[in-house]
Amino acid sequence: MIRGRALGVGEQLLQTLWVGCLWTVGYLVAPVLFAELDSNAQAGQVAGTLFTLVTWLSLVCGGLLLLTLNLNGADRLRGFVIVAMLVLVCANEWGIRPAMEAARLPDGTTGPRFGLLHGVSATMYLVTSLTGLFLVAADRWRISGSGE
Repeated sequence: MIRGRALGVGEQLLQTLWVGCLWTVGYLVAPVLFAELDSNAQAGQVAGTLFTLVTWLSLVCGGLLLLTLNLNGADRLRGFVIVAMLVLVCANEWGIRPAMEAARLPDGTTGPRFGLLHGVSATMYLVTSLTGLFLVAADRWRISGSGE
């Protein structure tokens, strides 16, 4: 019983760390960088570094959460949600982000495709963030509904 409870607490901490990081970097830190730094290029570079760190944190947290799953009942849905979030962050980091960099002009300014790709990236990030919110909320409902 204690081992199961400790595992549950560990899962909650991992989920909170992961989803909190997604929301903090994406919707608090990145906008502040663009508002406060004089150069959008510099703000974008720092934000890009932070988003890469979020991706690596996502891989660690998501991977550890997948290791804790029992593949029965509600855990299948949790597993699907976790995998979907991991696919989204990885596609954003290693698919969309390089395409955004390639869409820059030789002088470093943004080219015509950059805005479209940035919009796709932002939408994917929003879906990931909302999916993470669902993951945390659904886990909370599962715990409170289990009679504990």
